[in-house]
Amino acid sequence: MKYYFLFITLSLIWLSSCSNKTDLSQFPISTGGGPVVTETTYVQQSPVWNQFNKPEAVLLGREPLIYVCDTKNNRVVQLDLAGGEIGSIEVTNPRAIAQDYNFDLLVIADTTSNIFTDTLSILYRIKLVQIGGVISNASLLPLMRSDYATPLSSRRRKFTGVGVYSDNSYIITRTGPDNTSSLDPDNALLRVTGINSVTSVTPLGGFQPTGNGIYSIDKMSAITTFNNNLTNFIITRNSVDFGFKVEWFEFDDVKGTYNPRYLPGDNVDLLNKQLGTPVGICLDPSNNIFVVDNARDSLYKYTSLGKYKNESFGGTGNGVKQLNNPNGVSFFNKVLYIADTGNDRIVRYKLSTDLQ
Repeated sequence: MKYYFLFITLSLIWLSSCSNKTDLSQFPISTGGGPVVTETTYVQQSPVWNQFNKPEAVLLGREPLIYVCDTKNNRVVQLDLAGGEIGSIEVTNPRAIAQDYNFDLLVIADTTSNIFTDTLSILYRIKLVQIGGVISNASLLPLMRSDYATPLSSRRRKFTGVGVYSDNSYIITRTGPDNTSSLDPDNALLRVTGINSVTSVTPLGGFQPTGNGIYSIDKMSAITTFNNNLTNFIITRNSVDFGFKVEWFEFDDVKGTYNPRYLPGDNVDLLNKQLGTPVGICLDPSNNIFVVDNARDSLYKYTSLGKYKNESFGGTGNGVKQLNNPNGVSFFNKVLYIADTGNDRIVRYKLSTDLQ
C-alpha cells in the first residue's frame, strides 16, 4: 500500500489525458593556482547512491520518480526522491530512457540476436499507470529495432538517444557506419508515432549525415526535447574531432525546415567552446543546458542563450564533484542528477544558492 497514492495520481492523470581525460581544460575554473570566485557553485549531496553497476542513464520522471538504466545489472530501477528503491524490471543493457506525457517509459537497450552475433538496439515501452505505477509489475513492450527499414535496412545501425514531444510522438537518434546512400543513410533523426506498436517513422530532412558542420548529425550520442513543444530539440555529438558538438535545432513552420538556433560566427559558448565527447544532455525549466562529457569527466552548464556558466565542474576521480566516465544527466526541483558510470553511482548536486 506504500505506493497507493502514486497509483491513484497516475490513474487520474492517465484517464484525463575516446580521447585523453582532462579536467575542464577548455573551460578553466581556476587561475593562478587559486579558485575563481563565482556567485554560485554546485554542492554534492549526500548520500551517494552506489547500488548500481555501470549506470548509463538517469531520468527524473513526471510523477516525480527517478529511473536509472542500471546497465550492467540488466535492469531499469525505479526510485523515490529519497533514493529508496521501489522496484525494477529486467532489461538487457539499457542505455537511454525518456518518459512520455502518459507516464510511459521509453527505453533504448542493446541485445544480441540468437541467430546473428551482432548487437541490435531495441526501443521498448514500459506502461506504468495501468499496473499501479510500480515498475516491477510492468512488462516490456518491444516497439522498434534499429534495423527497421526507412526504407533500407541494416543490422549495423544503433539507437543512441530518445526524446518525447508533448503529443507523445518521439524522436530517436540513429547512427551507423554506412552513410553513402542519399536515400537512407544510417545517421538519421527519426520522428516516430505509435503507442502499442509503431504507426509511422519519418526521417527528418535537411541534415548532413557526415562531417562536422552545424547541420551534421554524425556520431549523435544523446537528444533532449522541450516541454510543451512539438518540434525542437538539442543533440550532442561525441566526435573526437573538432566540430559543433551541442546543436540546438528549431523548426521553421513557414519554410518547413529545421534551422540551428545558433550559427557559426555567433558569439555563443555553446558553439565556440570545444568539448571532448559529450554523451548526455538535459534541460531545466529555464532551458539552461546541462551536458556530461565522458572524455573530460565533467559537467558543463550553459544558459538558454548559449553562455557558459562557471558552475560547471569536473575532474577524474570518485571524490566530491569528481566523475569517471559519466553518461547521463537529469534535472528536477533544483537538483542535478548524474549517472557517474565509471564510479557505479548516481550523484546529486544542488546550487549553493538553492540550499536554503
